[in-house]
Formats: sequence, C-alpha cells, structure tokens
Amino acid sequence: MLNDRRAHYVLAGGLGAVVYYGLFSAGWLLSGGRAPYLLLAVLANAATAVLTYPVYRRIFGATGSRAAGLLRFYLVSLGSLACTLVGLPLLVERAGLPVLPAQALVIVAAPVITYQLHRGWSFR
Repeated sequence: MLNDRRAHYVLAGGLGAVVYYGLFSAGWLLSGGRAPYLLLAVLANAATAVLTYPVYRRIFGATGSRAAGLLRFYLVSLGSLACTLVGLPLLVERAGLPVLPAQALVIVAAPVITYQLHRGWSFR
C-alpha cells in the first residue's frame, strides 16, 4: 500500500487540506473574523497550489515542463476553489454555520474529486 500512487495522493491531499485550512484559518483569525471569507479562500487556494505542486509532481512522476504542469495543476485546483465558492456561502449564509467549521466540511470532498483530473490531465 505504501507504494500505491493512490495512497500517496490521499496523503498529499491531506497535506494540501491541512496547508489550505491552516492558511485560510490564519487569515480568518488574524483578521478577527472580519476579512471576506471568499477572498481568503481564493488567496489560500492559490498559495496552497504553489506550495503543494512539487509534492504532487513527485507522486505522479511528472517529467514534463514544470511551468505547464503547474498551470494545469492550478486549473484543476480552480475546480476545488469553485466548490468552495459555492459550498462555503451555502453553509455559512444559508445553513448558519460558522466560517471555519463550514470551510472544514467543504474541504473534505476536494481530493476525491480532483484525483482523476490530476491523474489524467495535470500530470500526463
């Protein structure tokens, strides 16, 4: 199982989720809960993509252009961001959840959704 790419991807997805949630939460808490949470989501998404790209590149054994791979990786990451930009306001504004727990719920689905896109397109 330790040599299984899917297991590595799940671990990297967990790392990405921790990095993203850490950045998002830090921005939210440092602003005293006054920062626009969707702006924080955009900023945390971009930073997380740049920080975690080398890990995913290694997992998928990519050998092509780093710049082109990062662009494809970030385009897939925008899919996760789209889920956040839809799901987060629904949970916060409609369901009345606090921002940080709502963001934690939205994060859970992203690695599962993006695995196939990364495997078939980002790191081909």
